[in-house]
Amino acid sequence: MAKDLLFEIGTEELPARFLDPALKALKDLAAQEFHHLGLNYEGLKTLGTPRRLTLSVAGLQERQPDRQEEILGPPAKAAFDLEGRPTKAALGFAKKHQVSTEELQIKKTPKGEYICLVKTIKGKETFELLPDLLYRLIVSLPFPKSMRWASHKIRFARPIRWVLALYGKRVVPLEVAGLKAQALTFGHRFMAPEAFEVEDFVGYVRRLREAFVIVEPEERLARTKDEITAAALEVKGKALEDPDLLHENANLVEFPYATLGKFDKKFLALPEPVLITAMREHQRYFAVVDQEGKLLPYFIAINNIKPPDPSLLRAGHERVLKARLEDAGFYFERDRKIPLAERVKELANVVYHAKLGTLYDKTKRLEALSAWLARKLAPEKVSLAQRAAHLAKADLVTELVQEFPSLQGIMGREYALLSGEEKEVAEAIYEHYLPLTAGGKLPQTTTGALVALADKMDTLCAFFGIGEKPTGTTDPFGLRRAAYGLIEILLARGYSLSLSGFINEALKLLEDFLEKTPRETLLEVKQFLARRLESALASRGFEKASIRAVMAVGFDDPQDVLKRLEALEKVRKSPDFTALAVGFKRVMNMVKKLEEELPFEEKLLVEEAERELYEAYRKVREEVFPYLEAGQYEKALGELLTLKGFIDRFFDKIFVMVEDKALRENRLALLQRIAKLFLSVADLSFIEEEL
Repeated sequence: MAKDLLFEIGTEELPARFLDPALKALKDLAAQEFHHLGLNYEGLKTLGTPRRLTLSVAGLQERQPDRQEEILGPPAKAAFDLEGRPTKAALGFAKKHQVSTEELQIKKTPKGEYICLVKTIKGKETFELLPDLLYRLIVSLPFPKSMRWASHKIRFARPIRWVLALYGKRVVPLEVAGLKAQALTFGHRFMAPEAFEVEDFVGYVRRLREAFVIVEPEERLARTKDEITAAALEVKGKALEDPDLLHENANLVEFPYATLGKFDKKFLALPEPVLITAMREHQRYFAVVDQEGKLLPYFIAINNIKPPDPSLLRAGHERVLKARLEDAGFYFERDRKIPLAERVKELANVVYHAKLGTLYDKTKRLEALSAWLARKLAPEKVSLAQRAAHLAKADLVTELVQEFPSLQGIMGREYALLSGEEKEVAEAIYEHYLPLTAGGKLPQTTTGALVALADKMDTLCAFFGIGEKPTGTTDPFGLRRAAYGLIEILLARGYSLSLSGFINEALKLLEDFLEKTPRETLLEVKQFLARRLESALASRGFEKASIRAVMAVGFDDPQDVLKRLEALEKVRKSPDFTALAVGFKRVMNMVKKLEEELPFEEKLLVEEAERELYEAYRKVREEVFPYLEAGQYEKALGELLTLKGFIDRFFDKIFVMVEDKALRENRLALLQRIAKLFLSVADLSFIEEEL
């Protein structure tokens, strides 16, 4: 019979960013543990608040099933003599496992016959397994930072204050950090701090709700949103949409309660991003806008308590925010007195990286690389790209950005406009950081796209050049994000650009800083970008086999890869394509081991099938080359499809590997040329493997 398991780890308040990963890890680790122990269950879920991580397992079976285990012993020929009597080897093996030699069997394995013992392992009671299992869950949970407390050796994100562990109606005999598990939990720290007894999961959730704790994350998120919406309606407004801030606030509290506050209208004279960020960054407040999206002099704060007198809470929030806005206004007024261009020289005092010089060094590289890109992709934007690159990092030394780092680029745009810079230059200062996240907004201006590409390539080449490449989940310099953004911008804007040429240009500007050879860095950066390109194409819905097929023959120009891929996906729908792919695979199998291109002579074609194939190849080649030059890959592949019947007939009628060396090499040379023609677009053998 199955029973439910309820397990709660009560803690001091966890940071909001720890909560979701911890709940996911708890769920995954529990599933792994149950699978390893052979314990089945009907359902498994995790819940939590800043003060508790909870695991609920429905229908967890009461005991492990019995299982059989095979234990191999010594080889059979060593275990029994010629008369079939057990030797010392067999006797020793039987004694070790406390069985008689009659219980031993002979098992055939790939390495020969061995004696074997089949033992039945009795399953243990689940209740007996749970103490160790739950303890392993606690000590295995990963956190960005963990700590020890008191004299306990265990590490956890925050000190553990209670443990609830119920299997059915029984308390699991678990002890951790000096605490014994009980059938008790605690309500809200301030509004209902008393402990109360728990009997089952339904009662647990209900009693916690009565004690001002909403333990279901989805329910708490929905309540937080409802509270914010209701607060904004008090002034006929709405909260500025911010899913991340909403999620963070929901993970900061156990019982969300919204407070609508007000600030002086004079602060509306500040740029909107300054106001919004001042509210968001330090206070986690929501800005309020009217129905047209214009900022109103109000804010919404989420609290973890519903006080008897809400006006006192409101006054506290207003007092704190006023100080923040006063600071922001002070920094803004001081910053705007100095034109943005005059701040560029201050970048020489800011270290970019100990091995890569200063931000001024990066700025000079960015100017040169942006101009190089502009000359290739948009010659009319050279001067704008250089100017935007010159100013791109200048706002990093302003007081406001130093106080609110998330305003980098945003304030650069504001200060550039106040300094009289051209609008596209100002916009490019903001856009060169885009995209901020996967799937995020891309630069909309040409100048912004050029500077963004240059900045990302400089970053990639710089850090790869000093050996600081991402490892596993570690990417402290955001190189994956930079590579993703670079590829997405190239594809979205349709820029045709050689990655090798781009990388080499960036490496020339970095030559005084590189610790690796330019060649080694080039290869590493290009392969890194190739993986991002493959992911970007897969996210667009292309078949993995098609992606591999086109990238196998070259990925130096991502836009060209996209064109070839689109053409291949269309041509794959042709009824002749599958047979052509199989035929091409046969061609590749014949020529892939050849180290050099063999000479070809038409006069050595002695069989009708090979002459027909050559004539068909020659005609197709004449048709295909102009299409390849024009990037019309669908038409090129359409022509190549006409070779299907000739390739099939060739392999049906011709024996390629004849003894006559001249004939053999001439036939291979013909196949080499056919393969080369196909490889101008894709290596179809990758697709044939999927068929």
